[in-house]
Amino acid sequence: MDSTFLNKAAFAALLSFGAVFLSWAVAQGVIPHTEPLRPTFSVPETEKIAIAPYMAQANAIRGADLAQQICSSCHAFVEGASDGVGPNLSSVAGRHIASAKGYAYSAALSGQNTHIWSDQALSDWLSSPTRFAAGTKMSLMGISSPAQRADIIAYLHSLGDSGSPSSVFPQQGPS
Repeated sequence: MDSTFLNKAAFAALLSFGAVFLSWAVAQGVIPHTEPLRPTFSVPETEKIAIAPYMAQANAIRGADLAQQICSSCHAFVEGASDGVGPNLSSVAGRHIASAKGYAYSAALSGQNTHIWSDQALSDWLSSPTRFAAGTKMSLMGISSPAQRADIIAYLHSLGDSGSPSSVFPQQGPS
């Protein structure tokens, strides 16, 4: 190899890198970097659904059956019963998140303890615990039907809270 070949190769490489850099710089100047006003598409079942309309038709008896099928392998529902894999759900509606005495909550859920288990927060939790509190220990994949979630929430209200869910428990939760 002679020096002219190396000079030509170095010049070609330098010219290529220069062309790429110049193309990038022009593209940055011509095409603005903006975020869309709304997502182009959405994955089904990922939007938060307001549970209040479903609560008007909720049935605590159906909720008890669903809770027995879905939740009873890990949770107790009777006041004073010991915790299972999950905390006792007696009086859960309306109390602070991650506030059951003696239960070791995950850091993800413990970080939410300033919020209340309102109807909406319970619905968001039941629809996807991992989306509600990323890093939670709960293994439930989620309940996609808002009507079934409302039935379960109505049942949870029958386990020890007082008053109607909308008047006693404000519709608040983590954002």
